[in-house]
Amino acid sequence: MQPATDVFSLHNYLISTNPTPYPSHFTVSSPFDLNGQNPNPFYSFQAATTMSLSSNNSTSDEAEDKQTDIINERKQRRMISNRESARRSRMRKQRHLDELWSQVMYLRNENHQLLDKLNHVSESHEKVLQENSQLKEEATELRQMISDMQIQSPFSCFRDDFGDESPLE
Repeated sequence: MQPATDVFSLHNYLISTNPTPYPSHFTVSSPFDLNGQNPNPFYSFQAATTMSLSSNNSTSDEAEDKQTDIINERKQRRMISNRESARRSRMRKQRHLDELWSQVMYLRNENHQLLDKLNHVSESHEKVLQENSQLKEEATELRQMISDMQIQSPFSCFRDDFGDESPLE
């Protein structure tokens, strides 16, 4: 068992006299197992270093993954927010369109009613104009009849006595 002890002593001597060039987070394990037997003294050092590096990489990867998750979550929230905003915008646009359509229907109905009233008033106006024309004709005919009656009347001699006044007027 002497050769194993010599290797162990040499290894301890090297570690104590030469400070390690690796950062403190690298762990260097003993080249011997608990029984003091290890065929390759550098195997333990390489395994420990590799495990330490992989744990640092996994920590770094975890941090990157966490940051990526945070960025993805923000993108997801922003995407959801944008979709909701677009949905609200479409709803406002639809409400506005519905209000405008309702206003169009109301104004069309009012326009139709006003046209009906205008047509009724125009018809009434035409009737009144025709009636007025008929009444004027009747008035003219009646004046003519009165004038004719006065000329043919036996009392026409009395007309001068009454002056300009006529008993029929």
